[in-house]
Amino acid sequence: MNCQKCKGLMIEEQRPELAPESVVHRCINCGLVLDPLIQRNRLSSRPRKDSFMRAA
Repeated sequence: MNCQKCKGLMIEEQRPELAPESVVHRCINCGLVLDPLIQRNRLSSRPRKDSFMRAA
């Protein structure tokens, strides 16, 4: 998996402080951290191209 920010290598890390079995992805280059909640929120908040084009 490549980092969305710098295209570096993302590794899986366990983060027990978030949840007992929580696994996040962290970029070894820039330090960007993505967990399932962050990914879900980013996907749901993205404007859809279809609705954007209709509004214009």
